[in-house]
Amino acid sequence: MSSKSQDRVHIEQVFSAYLRSLEEADIALASQVWVQSADVLVVTPIGRFQGWDGVKEIWARAEKEFSERKVQASNVSIVVAGDAAWLVFDFVFTATLADGKALQVKGWESHGYQRTADGWRIAHLHYSMAPSGTAGVL
Repeated sequence: MSSKSQDRVHIEQVFSAYLRSLEEADIALASQVWVQSADVLVVTPIGRFQGWDGVKEIWARAEKEFSERKVQASNVSIVVAGDAAWLVFDFVFTATLADGKALQVKGWESHGYQRTADGWRIAHLHYSMAPSGTAGVL
């Protein structure tokens, strides 16, 4: 297997762990897939979050605001360029709000990955949701 192929496999493993960490609101698992530095950037429709503390805040909010979470990823694309890589995918996020109401949202997400001494880690994340009233929100 070529080095790029091995990198893709490792990134796919990190991506899979990222999805599990989000669904389980598991910050310990998230700590294994994120770069833990002040340089991490996360851009979402609800705001911009900086650093590892910002990531932990997002996971804490997910645990508090949703009693159940499920992310379905499709159309995944990975590009490896040396010690950097990016991954883009479409998602369907299905959740149960803390008050018991159901939520389902469609959108698009991109990750920036960095090769570290501990392997590939997410250093940047950006996601967008389709505007209300469009096919993106079910």
